[in-house]
Amino acid sequence: MSPPACTDTSAMRHASLESDNERRFQPVHVMVEGFLRAVQSFTQPLVYAVEHPYAYTRTTYFDTEALDLLGTRGTGSAQRLRLREYAGAAAPGQPPVLTGPRFLEIKVTSGGRRTKCRCPVSGDEADALLTCAPLPHLSPASALLRQSTLDAVKPWVTAWYQRTTYVARHEEVRITLDEGLTYAHPPQPGGAVAPARLLRREPRPLLEVKWKGDAPSWLEQALRPLAHSETQASKFEEGMRALFGGTLP
Repeated sequence: MSPPACTDTSAMRHASLESDNERRFQPVHVMVEGFLRAVQSFTQPLVYAVEHPYAYTRTTYFDTEALDLLGTRGTGSAQRLRLREYAGAAAPGQPPVLTGPRFLEIKVTSGGRRTKCRCPVSGDEADALLTCAPLPHLSPASALLRQSTLDAVKPWVTAWYQRTTYVARHEEVRITLDEGLTYAHPPQPGGAVAPARLLRREPRPLLEVKWKGDAPSWLEQALRPLAHSETQASKFEEGMRALFGGTLP
């Protein structure tokens, strides 16, 4: 399967293409605290919704019946198709509510490089994706799936986590800390925001670091102590592993 393309057509006018470098780590909490101290003078926290400052992300992964996308792991060009939804809570312990736009994304990871093509979807389109109902033919999401030869897909697994985001000037460096990472069966439209049918919880946080161009020296220095905790596993692969009882088909 060739990498998906984002072309400039009328149906795809709302799609965007991102490309940057990415490293991922699963360190113990004390190492995370040390890293955040090392970068705090170069970054600032990013708050998306002031009235709901405790941010969560609900990411549902899709694949074909034959698991074609899962089959790209280990090929040097791993592909993921996901529905990103954002939620927030006003205070710890309060139930989160959906707060922001939704996006359908195709991500291609080659070594330390990632390319992401994304387009916004409405609430109705998100529900259609989650229930395998047809999308409007001229919608950007429908066009994205057609261009990627991924028309016949279904939701397989969902990742749910609380996310804290830090950015450097102009967002050239972006650091995300995902805590309480939980894998679950895909949500039901109209149900609770947090997934209810759980599969597995991750005991360690997930730290993702993304940057454009060359990494600044302060970032390279802060990352050195984390080298032993670097991971190549994706949330999609780990969620599918949880779904299939610990092994991938």
